[in-house]
Amino acid sequence: MSNLDFSSIYDGVSLALHRAIPAAQVHGGDVQQGLKPGDLNVIMPSAGHTRQVGSRYLRTPTLDVIYYPKEGMAECYRTADVLVRALEDITTPEGDVIHCTSCEWSVEDGVLHILVSYDHYIYTPKDEDFMETLELEMEG
Repeated sequence: MSNLDFSSIYDGVSLALHRAIPAAQVHGGDVQQGLKPGDLNVIMPSAGHTRQVGSRYLRTPTLDVIYYPKEGMAECYRTADVLVRALEDITTPEGDVIHCTSCEWSVEDGVLHILVSYDHYIYTPKDEDFMETLELEMEG
């Protein structure tokens, strides 16, 4: 695997959304203007980075995929079915395939929210500092 980071996973989710619903605009984060019904917004509300053993770390990014429907609840349900399948496995721009470890969706105030997690492990090699050779001189 390449050096997998949070941005790569975010980009992989955005690419999967573009493939699943090509007509939708995919926004990232705080949208000031230009958001229309049928658009998607992707935010990463939380992510963890926990040391496991040695140089191994568990990363736990969770993304909120928000869909703004044109027609109401029935459209939210249909779109949830499409997006849950599209987000099961994503491919990062570097070509890594990441599997979804958790996916839940809900409709709040007429807007679809899909919370999806891509927990994974990374290995961060450490530069080792070796001691210099100690030479002892004995007198006597």
